[in-house]
Amino acid sequence: MLRLIGALLVIGATGTFGLSSMRRMSRRVRTLRTLITALETMKSEICDRMIPLPELIDFLAAETASPVDQFFLRLREEMGNLGTERFSYIWSEAVVQTSELALLEHEAQTLSDLGKSLGRYDIEDQRHVLSYTQRRLEGYLDKAEEARRTQGKVHAVLGLSVGLFVVLILL
Repeated sequence: MLRLIGALLVIGATGTFGLSSMRRMSRRVRTLRTLITALETMKSEICDRMIPLPELIDFLAAETASPVDQFFLRLREEMGNLGTERFSYIWSEAVVQTSELALLEHEAQTLSDLGKSLGRYDIEDQRHVLSYTQRRLEGYLDKAEEARRTQGKVHAVLGLSVGLFVVLILL
């Protein structure tokens, strides 16, 4: 009986590890989609309505889905340091500090780079930078969806298989 309980615990633990990997992939896809939507909103609000950045950040903090809302909330909190810190630094720090985004390094760098241009140039340059960032994130989204589609189930099955293999060795 004790062996059966141990075997079930080992299989459950490795299976959980595989399923959590699959969930991380899905969360990354959802985050990238939400970021792309937020960038589209930013582009229309900045370039068409000419809304000031602090007002836009407040709007996005309230209207954006999780976990991207955490980024804009953190950014809004740090906007109080705008006189002593550059906006690009505040933006980059918010990207780094928002671990809920769970972005890969190159994805986070792309998002960080956007902060260097926001509010500094004319409308058309900002539209160009927002579109460029959006296209890059869409490319990352395509790769993340493909990885989730091809590797997601493999991770789950692999977790269970490793558990079964360990149990067979131990028995």
